[in-house]
Amino acid sequence: MQTLYLFAFMFLLSVLTFQARAAEDEFYPRDVTQETLANPQELTRLQNAGEIFFQEGFELPGSLEKWYNRIGEEEGLTQIAINSDLAHSGSSVLQLRTEDRDGRASGAGCSYWFHPGYDTVYFRRYVKFADDYDQGNLNHVGGSLYAVAGSNKWDQMGKAGICPEGDDRFGSGFEPWRAWGRNEPPGAMMSYTYWMDMKGDRDGNYWGNMLAPPEENQIVLRRGVWYCLEQMIKANTSGQADGEMATWIDGKLYTHHKGFRWRTSPEVMLKRLSLGLYVHQSRRSEEHTSELQSHSFISYAVFCLKKKTTNKIVMNRFINTSLVSLISLLLIYVLTANT
Repeated sequence: MQTLYLFAFMFLLSVLTFQARAAEDEFYPRDVTQETLANPQELTRLQNAGEIFFQEGFELPGSLEKWYNRIGEEEGLTQIAINSDLAHSGSSVLQLRTEDRDGRASGAGCSYWFHPGYDTVYFRRYVKFADDYDQGNLNHVGGSLYAVAGSNKWDQMGKAGICPEGDDRFGSGFEPWRAWGRNEPPGAMMSYTYWMDMKGDRDGNYWGNMLAPPEENQIVLRRGVWYCLEQMIKANTSGQADGEMATWIDGKLYTHHKGFRWRTSPEVMLKRLSLGLYVHQSRRSEEHTSELQSHSFISYAVFCLKKKTTNKIVMNRFINTSLVSLISLLLIYVLTANT
């Protein structure tokens, strides 16, 4: 009889686990990349041009004053460098650099606030990674788009490991991932994403979910080469799972996901862009002893309400001691229907 009770308990537990996983997967986004690539009409819809609502080339004095949360500016880790040899175009770049902190975290970067925000935003940049770039494993480098509720530009920062509730925030960064050394630096591109239906980690935290193509379709970026990286987020209609996210590399669709429940309130809108360089364990490599060892160059970036036309950003970075990002132009597009 005791064995029968145990069997019944285990059966019930398995049913409840299955139901919980089914409910969890019900609102998890679907990878529709190959379907979109095979459908010219859908691809045209996704890539339809929109209105540029912000662009920045960091060519003028005081360009950084438009930005806030300028991490590392006083230490010289975040600064504009006038050097046409570094820039993808123009004569200046925003240089972001990290430093050797003996294994502690180090970062640099800045954020741009565009309240009251939009429901759909495309963000494009050109990025180049230095020839000896190696960020290690745990890091975030490149750019991200985030939606928040309200008018406080500082709101919902510092929420790593916490699952959004639907009425507060959502967002994603398009960045490379070393996969614990399985990928050569800088790594394979993926979208590090936070939203209300994200899956939790085994440690009990909710770290960003990595949305990437199947391994055979992943693109591992090469060092010393310029790449045009772009991401798009379309917020869902409140109460529906009709949100989208897409990414492009050098103008070719890389990922397209549908079925997001990004938010439960229309007050949560895309309002913040961040450009940054952050390494969890920053230390000088024995092979790279120069002061500047990790660089990202951002030479042009774009924000728009729909899809790209002319825009670019650059990122280049060296190994895991001092990391540098250079940004020379930034654009933003938005869907005119949402302006």
